[in-house]
Parts: sequence; structure tokens; C-alpha cells
Amino acid sequence: MALGSQLRDVVDGFSELTAHHIRLARVELAQDARFIGVRVGLIAALAPLVLVGYGFLCVALALVLRRVMSADLAFALVGLVNLAGGVAGIAVAARQLDEKRVMHETLTELEQSSSLVVQRSEGDA
Repeated sequence: MALGSQLRDVVDGFSELTAHHIRLARVELAQDARFIGVRVGLIAALAPLVLVGYGFLCVALALVLRRVMSADLAFALVGLVNLAGGVAGIAVAARQLDEKRVMHETLTELEQSSSLVVQRSEGDA
């Protein structure tokens, strides 16, 4: 009867551990989604302001450069600088999103729990 009781305790403990992992995963996933959602929303809200202001500045810069070079070359130079800056900015943002480890704490806890279960089962064998 002691073996049955121990087996029931192991199953109950495993069930409780699994439930805790699921709760942690839900909380962490909600936090990660909120983090990403707020930043994407902020970018979407501010992008029109940046685009309009930036467009006016680019035209003004090209008109100033037109005084020392031809107009088509001035606009091409401004466009090239904008293209390079945009690509660099997108690369930085993409790298930051790539570095964000989604559900990091949940996966760490799951690995620790798995390691403990394996150690316990090897110790009992």
C-alpha cells in the first residue's frame, strides 16, 4: 500500500507542477504580448508624424543642396541617405525583436523541473 501511496503522491505532485507551469506560461505570454503590443502601437501612432516631418526636412535639404549641385543629384543624395538610415533602423529594431526571448522564465522553470525529476528518478534506481 505504501508504493501505491507514493505513486499517487508523485502523480499529484507532477499534476500540480504541470498546472503551475501552465499558469506561469500564461502570465509570461500575456506580459510578452503586452510588451510587444504596446511598442508596435506606439510605433504605429507616431509613424505618420515622423513621416510628414521627415518628408518636409528632406525636401528642404534637397532644395538647399540644389544651390551647390543639380536638383536631380541633390534629391538623389537625400534619398540615398534616407534609404541607408531606414535600412539601419529596421536592422536594429529587427535585432531587438530577435533578442527578445519569449516565455524565457517558463522555459527555464520547465528545464529545472525536468532536471530535478531526472535526478530523482536516477537516485531511486
